[in-house]
Amino acid sequence: MELAIIVGIVLLVFAAATATVLFEDRRAQRREALRRQARLARMGEVDPLAPSRLRVDG
Repeated sequence: MELAIIVGIVLLVFAAATATVLFEDRRAQRREALRRQARLARMGEVDPLAPSRLRVDG
């Protein structure tokens, strides 16, 4: 009985740590994307990885 409780707690902690790492990784990716967009905007460039922002007249 005690072993099951300990294993359950360990799995719960592991799941929480995994969720935290994934959340922080996504935040870091968003921050890097914003920095990249700002850097390209300062240079007057269009982000080639964002085709949805490109508009064609016609």
